[in-house]
Amino acid sequence: MVLSYVLIGAALSPYFYPERVVLTLLAYFLGLGLSAHALNELHASHWVEILSRRELETLFVVPFIGAISVGAYGMEMLYTSSKNVLAPLVLLGFIVLETFFLFAYNLDLWSGKFHNDSSFALSWGALPTMISFYANASTITVVAVLVSVATAATAAVEINLSRWCKDFRRRKLLTELRFEDNTKLNLSTAELIGKPEKALKLIVVTVDLIAIALTVHKLLP
Repeated sequence: MVLSYVLIGAALSPYFYPERVVLTLLAYFLGLGLSAHALNELHASHWVEILSRRELETLFVVPFIGAISVGAYGMEMLYTSSKNVLAPLVLLGFIVLETFFLFAYNLDLWSGKFHNDSSFALSWGALPTMISFYANASTITVVAVLVSVATAATAAVEINLSRWCKDFRRRKLLTELRFEDNTKLNLSTAELIGKPEKALKLIVVTVDLIAIALTVHKLLP
């Protein structure tokens, strides 16, 4: 979904530079797709039986350096094309903000103050859209802000549904629900989370299709 947000932001820009779009996609794939997940695993430990700690550290450090390098190259590209010192500085601000959330969210810094749905929606939904728009347009518009809020909302839907389903998967199997009037409903865990999981898949497909459609529309004459 993050890569789809990048495409959405770029497609909304009045200017569409394929090289900048590819670089932004690469930066997010390295930074959030690989590095952020590896850092989260180093802190929370979900894949310990699959990857060793050394492998996870490598999977965090190497992509992180790659993402920062892509960002630095993007700053140079913006300055070269605009001859405006402000353009790369704004991009730097975005990079610093995403880097902050990468560490604060995945390491539960400040007692987990930033490990919440709002931080997830901002860093995984709104910022990828806004940064991609800015990388192509070199400006920020009301439309870009509104669409970034919308993509943040879809990211919030995704994380809420995902956490709901994961929580029930980790519990012991459900066999029934009991209501206040003591009536019972035979219901398995799979049945309880079946529709939320379907909705989760549908929101992902919807965002991906919108991103593809907007990109195709932008590329076609």
